[in-house]
Amino acid sequence: MRKFRSSTGRGSRAFTAFEALIAATILAFLTAAVSGALMAGRQQSKLGRDTLYASMLAKAMMDEIMRLPATDPHGSVTMGHDAGETRTGTTPFNCVKDYNGYTDGPNNITDLASNAYPAVYQYYVRSVTVVPVTYAPTGWGQSISGLLVTVTVSRDGQALVTLQRVAFY
Repeated sequence: MRKFRSSTGRGSRAFTAFEALIAATILAFLTAAVSGALMAGRQQSKLGRDTLYASMLAKAMMDEIMRLPATDPHGSVTMGHDAGETRTGTTPFNCVKDYNGYTDGPNNITDLASNAYPAVYQYYVRSVTVVPVTYAPTGWGQSISGLLVTVTVSRDGQALVTLQRVAFY
């Protein structure tokens, strides 16, 4: 059997500087690719969590609004709350239209009893719009009227969740 000897006369070979440089370059590209994938996964996870929290806040606000009658007990037809009415005060909102233009957050999101939500929810902003709508279903021979309620929850200026419901008269 023949033995091959290196030009240095030694029996074993070491990495050359060029081979080490190539290996380091390949390692750098692989590290960059893996860290990019990890960062993308982390951003998706954050977006998923933010959307979950936003949907819970939107649902809570929509449930609060839809528990009230569509028409004002005092006969007011102006959109928005009447003079002296507040969401949680001594003269609370008494119908769906009162919530038009309502906004809360960041750092002041509360439930209907004025209890602050936990800190993780305080980064969000909830806003409500209420507009009159009329719909004439095919074949009914009549139209139905109501108020379209839209609750939007956003974080850092980005709308995450929008819920809509109609409160019929």
